[in-house]
Amino acid sequence: MLGGGFGGAYTARDLAAALPAGEAEIVLLSRDNYLFFTPFCTEIVGGAMEVRHATASLREMLSPRVRVVETEVRRIDPAARSVETDAGTFGYDVAVLALGSVTGTFGLPGIAEHAWFMRTLPEAIAYRNRVISCLEEASRMPPGPDRAARLTFAVAGAGPTGVELACDLVDFLDATQRAQYPDLPAGEVAVVMIEGSARVLSGMDPRLSAYAQARMTRKGIVVRTQTRVKSYDGRTVALQDGTALATDTLAWTAGLAPNPVVAALDVPKDRGGRIAVDAHLRVDGREGLFALGDCAAFVQDGHTLGPEAQVALQESRTVAANVRATLRGTPLRAFRFRRLGRLVSLGRRFAVSEFFGIRFRGFVAWWLWRTAYLFRLPGLRNKIRVMLDWTLDLFFARETVRIRYSRERGRPES
Repeated sequence: MLGGGFGGAYTARDLAAALPAGEAEIVLLSRDNYLFFTPFCTEIVGGAMEVRHATASLREMLSPRVRVVETEVRRIDPAARSVETDAGTFGYDVAVLALGSVTGTFGLPGIAEHAWFMRTLPEAIAYRNRVISCLEEASRMPPGPDRAARLTFAVAGAGPTGVELACDLVDFLDATQRAQYPDLPAGEVAVVMIEGSARVLSGMDPRLSAYAQARMTRKGIVVRTQTRVKSYDGRTVALQDGTALATDTLAWTAGLAPNPVVAALDVPKDRGGRIAVDAHLRVDGREGLFALGDCAAFVQDGHTLGPEAQVALQESRTVAANVRATLRGTPLRAFRFRRLGRLVSLGRRFAVSEFFGIRFRGFVAWWLWRTAYLFRLPGLRNKIRVMLDWTLDLFFARETVRIRYSRERGRPES
């Protein structure tokens, strides 16, 4: 198993449960020794949740029969059936590629160097620290363009992550500024959403999209649709319509790109660089090689499934069954995705959601959002901790403790 995200971790768990002891050695190669529950990424930024509560130790959640190796995968050689990592080379009879994706910048100037990403736990922590740093620095600055740029937070990309980030950020800034930074006028703090399409949450029902955009506007978020980023130099976002936005902080949630290891792999891929798989989630033309999650392009009813956690979770069950079938020489199971719904938080007590074709919005959708994700969390301990975090968030102000990080984003200072 290559990758410790939803796809890799749950495939390893299901495979350990399906295979008797001694039938196969199960090895999980993961960059981190934990599973990060990515739907809670923006909750960490907004201070509604303690950092560790959005993670689960891979060694703890998996059977002792799964050998977890914390290492970086560097290269896959399907012909030799081997995987090169920082911890050495591993051979395999069957391999499962679940390496996920990385943030895509479309080659736009300055984005990779100056924007803040929101894909991993270190990136979420680093961005939260950045926001608090801006408040601290602005409180020492005189009024003027420099302070305004320091207090303007831009978010590029109005998909689920971008919308949730903007809404959680406004909630955090609003409460924090009033209680802890009274010398900063509320009108100076601004959150701007930049989206290239005609509406936010373009993948959802237009009525829910309209509700979300109206709710964001009521929260004070400036929503700029049909507007694309041209470049960013760390101080100014240049837009393709010829205008510019002065901001010291741009959060980039506007695109995904293939994992570099996947990009270098010589196997059939779709136009987006995702690995082409057949009905059984096998890599086309490669024996003993499966792929799932963000790095796999599975086509169903003429459409390629998107990079969503629920897709990876459902695929993991089929892949585990098919790995077992491959080892035993029995028929493989075809995969069929069944959408359970879509959930997007709009901040405290508001959300939009779709469940089995039924649309919800407002408090009911927010309750569904929290309930659904709470039950998806691995482990009873994490569920209880998150429930306590959310309960405390109803009654107490969000904390602004900043754990300092180095300039190399996402890496702690030594």
